[in-house]
Amino acid sequence: MKKIRSKLGVSAFVLLLSGLICKALGALFRLPLTNLLGIEGIGIFQLVMSLYSFALVLTCGGVTNSLSKLISASRARGEQVKIGIFLGRALFVSLGVGFLLGLLFLLLGRYISAFQGIDAANSYMLFLLLLPLGAGLASLRGFFQGFENMIPTAISQITEQVFKFVFGLLFASIFSKIGISAGVFGAFLGIVLSEIVALMFLFIHFFAKHKKREKPSDLQTIKIARKEFDSANLPLTLSSAILPLVNAFDGLIIIPRLVLGGISNSVATQLYGLQAGVVGAILNFPLIISMAVTTTLLPNISYLISRGTGGRHIIEQGLKILLYLILPTTFGIVAISRQMLALVYPAMTSSMLDVAFNLMLYGGFSIVFTALMQYLIMLLQANGQFRFILLSMILGGIVKASLSFFLSASGSVNIFALVLGNIALSAIVCLLAIWKLKRIVSFAIPFYDFFLLILGTVSMFFMVYTFINCNYFSTIFNIILAVILGVFAYLVLTVPFLLRIKISRPRKAIKVARGT
Repeated sequence: MKKIRSKLGVSAFVLLLSGLICKALGALFRLPLTNLLGIEGIGIFQLVMSLYSFALVLTCGGVTNSLSKLISASRARGEQVKIGIFLGRALFVSLGVGFLLGLLFLLLGRYISAFQGIDAANSYMLFLLLLPLGAGLASLRGFFQGFENMIPTAISQITEQVFKFVFGLLFASIFSKIGISAGVFGAFLGIVLSEIVALMFLFIHFFAKHKKREKPSDLQTIKIARKEFDSANLPLTLSSAILPLVNAFDGLIIIPRLVLGGISNSVATQLYGLQAGVVGAILNFPLIISMAVTTTLLPNISYLISRGTGGRHIIEQGLKILLYLILPTTFGIVAISRQMLALVYPAMTSSMLDVAFNLMLYGGFSIVFTALMQYLIMLLQANGQFRFILLSMILGGIVKASLSFFLSASGSVNIFALVLGNIALSAIVCLLAIWKLKRIVSFAIPFYDFFLLILGTVSMFFMVYTFINCNYFSTIFNIILAVILGVFAYLVLTVPFLLRIKISRPRKAIKVARGT
């Protein structure tokens, strides 16, 4: 058990570090890209990106986690021969779907962009390359993660982001001289090249380390393994597609709905660009933490379940670490967001800065719920509850889409409808997941620990927000001092939590356990 915990900690650290680097590069990519294309241009970029994210999830959304779970479980049972079958099936299915969807966007891209009210047909043509490349990346990353080896995934992600930064900005700068839409095309062309480089790295590593594997000869074993993969991948892909689907739905309807609410087309595109391209890029930064925790825990918990134990201690420790990190990171970013945005986007008007801060504030709650949702879904995945995940995501997606559609045409709500929809979706899925987990797994969430974390987060937020708005020094110095003050305050206020984290849970707890 000590060996598993040690490996878990190393894997989590590797993914967390790579995630931080990737998010930093992603944020750095969007900063100059926004200045190159303008708020309206980044709005067009995000409208195309929302459909790309949806198509990518349909292509390979469940592949990485499916392979990770199935390969780790096969290793635990000594069924090594199935591992190659799982990988082959993953590549066959995801590449096939990717090519078909890419061809569809090639044919219909001009009609989609016309419906959205933007000029982005050329960018949609690149999906024919982007989607199959994404399929290859997802399959090989899932293969390595099934062996609890997170290093290839981390290196490939960093490589992809570095070349995306270089090529994306280079081509966006060159093509933007023609026009905004051409600049968006250049940015996506850079993403294509970055994925090619990352995929080449994974292929080289795979053939260097795993070329010689036992090849199955039993047709019945091959048939069973393929069926296992399809049974895990299909509902997981569909459930993973719900959020990108409703985001794509938002991208299709948001501009016409905002215009219906009395906002001009240009301002509507700017608001969407602000919400999705600027605020979203910064506010999604804390989700690195939940990604690192859930990606690392999935193969470990699946392995333990296959060996006959539910891994209760790892589940509880993982949840505590997630909450301890996600709460202050999210609301710390919110507290300094207005000054930070004013610094990196000097051309942004005061009214836009006010809108951005409010989007950040409400979006902070969405991020926390989303992180918890990802963690609970990981537990359901590890226990094979793929269909329940799908049904929960469908219900949450319907509620989100309804809120986005009806509230976005309201002049008093407008772009905030997207944030409210995100909160509703993640909260619904969290509640349903907790209800289901009560029947299949046992773990406890100490009430006192929750109180300490919430107290520390709230106190830290108001302390940082008050200090940074006093404007004692220059903007940069204010931000630096505010961050230092916030980190120090949170660490001091949560000392009792840190002292209790390895102590057995108290009697008073919010409990998620087997049915009594």
